[in-house]
Amino acid sequence: LLSSSRPFLNFDRLEDLQAIINTPAVQQRQSNPLVEEEDDDDEDAEELGHTETYADYMPSKSKLGIQHPDRVVETSTLSSVPPPDVTYALSLPRSIVEKGLLSALQLEAIVYACQQHEVILPSGQRAGFLIGDGAGVGKGRTVSGIILENFLNGRKKALWFSVSNDLRCDAERDLRDIEASCVPVHALSKIKYGDTSASEGVLFATYSALIGESQAGGQHRTRIKQIIQWCGENFNGVIVFDECHKAKNASCTKMGRAVLELQNNLPLARVVYASATGASEPKNMIYMSRLGIWGEGTSFSTFDEFLHAIEKRYTVVKSLRA
Repeated sequence: LLSSSRPFLNFDRLEDLQAIINTPAVQQRQSNPLVEEEDDDDEDAEELGHTETYADYMPSKSKLGIQHPDRVVETSTLSSVPPPDVTYALSLPRSIVEKGLLSALQLEAIVYACQQHEVILPSGQRAGFLIGDGAGVGKGRTVSGIILENFLNGRKKALWFSVSNDLRCDAERDLRDIEASCVPVHALSKIKYGDTSASEGVLFATYSALIGESQAGGQHRTRIKQIIQWCGENFNGVIVFDECHKAKNASCTKMGRAVLELQNNLPLARVVYASATGASEPKNMIYMSRLGIWGEGTSFSTFDEFLHAIEKRYTVVKSLRA
């Protein structure tokens, strides 16, 4: 599994539809078509059937941390698939776990992200990880935990992209909340073009900054070149694409192409995609080049092949609904 996604999902997948069809309430209606729709008992049974298509989520392989403060669920289809075995040992301070600054669910995502980051894809790029948790689960703290884990292992520089410069305060708060104040946050918007003097820490920037340009002093400078130079040669730190769905249409927008360019120029970076709606439409996943779903050594040589296969299956689901 490349993702720790556990949000409520729409019934757009064949497996989800099958899960509904196989519930006792639906099977009862299929075997007895004369049952009236208005029958109260059957309506209750149907409601129960829909309830049973979700299951409470608890980490099954990772045993770190305390229970998440809020209830988190996943589809019954997903709950039937066991997650990978845990092979990565965290370096985070024990106090973070004991104080519950990161829940068991968040710690699991951190473990699997770091574990996936140890994989080098056939293309020579390092594998990435998608955090698809629903809104309110606490993706910011999870991302901060990944950054701190790498910081403690000597990877002192990280990139954090989001949709607004105002969210830098949220990033600083999330790091502070897990006692990671040792990790400074630098706002790219407050750094002059061409300046790469900022040392260790998180370089926080917006997606629009990736396409920033300057002609000051008669010299043409770009933000993306500045970012790459700041990272340095053979950069293997973390790149966080927060609210990564903003990079959709990567093949036809300047911002989307910049996201792909950055990943291609930093092949050993530890990429984290974070969004509750990052995979709502498969055609928008083209920027997630590090998931290892398409490309060299996979079942789909190109993204278009992957997209065609997914859309073909979606057509089958739509026909079943009709």
